[in-house]
Amino acid sequence: MADIRPLELNDLASLHQLQLQCFDPPWSEEMLRARLVHPRSLSLGIFTGGQLHGFVLLSHLLDEAEVLEIGVAPQYQRAGLARQLLQHALQQLAKLGIERLMLEVRASNLPALGLYRALGFVEDGRRTGYYPTATGHEDAVLMSLRPGS
Repeated sequence: MADIRPLELNDLASLHQLQLQCFDPPWSEEMLRARLVHPRSLSLGIFTGGQLHGFVLLSHLLDEAEVLEIGVAPQYQRAGLARQLLQHALQQLAKLGIERLMLEVRASNLPALGLYRALGFVEDGRRTGYYPTATGHEDAVLMSLRPGS
């Protein structure tokens, strides 16, 4: 059974190691530390047997929030952990009075786009050529959701 809870500073080493598996380039350990202690941050981890398998880092201000990063260990991808993290985050954001959750995702990340659409996110627009790739650039798809709706 997976356990979702807020990430704490004592989770920093595990978060950093998992983040290295999920992103290129990864955030530095200092950037992650700053996010964990930021007063307008919601950082959640999903654990099994005490081991971190996924995380979501969000920032919120007034009545809006943004998904900064979401990652799941490669061996646990496509097992519903990202969905569980986002659903839990949406509940927490609604309690904070957040009226809109935004994110951006690579246009080529079809599994993530499918998940976001299944959760009710809608496409708001695109940032053309936003993400660098080995062969050039690709678009960022901008999406949002109203947590209470």
